[in-house]
Amino acid sequence: MITDNQIRHQIFRRVSRIPKEKLKELSDFLSKLEDSFSKKQKVLSFAGAWKDIDDDVFSELTDKLIENRSKNRKRIDE
Repeated sequence: MITDNQIRHQIFRRVSRIPKEKLKELSDFLSKLEDSFSKKQKVLSFAGAWKDIDDDVFSELTDKLIENRSKNRKRIDE
C-alpha cells in the first residue's frame, strides 16, 4: 500500500517536470481544489448542531411547519 508521503513525493516530482507556461494553470486548479475542500468543511461544521434540540422545538420546526407558514402568510396578506 502506498503511503500519503509517497503520493506527495510523486506529486512533487511530477510538478517539477511541468513546463513553466503551465504553472499558472496548475496553481488555479489547486486553488479550486482547496476552495471546494474548505466549503465542504464549512458545511460539515454544522453536523450535529441540532442533536440536543428540545422535542417540542423540533416539532414546531417540522411537524407544524405548514401550519406555522399559513399563520405567517395571513399576517403578510393583511
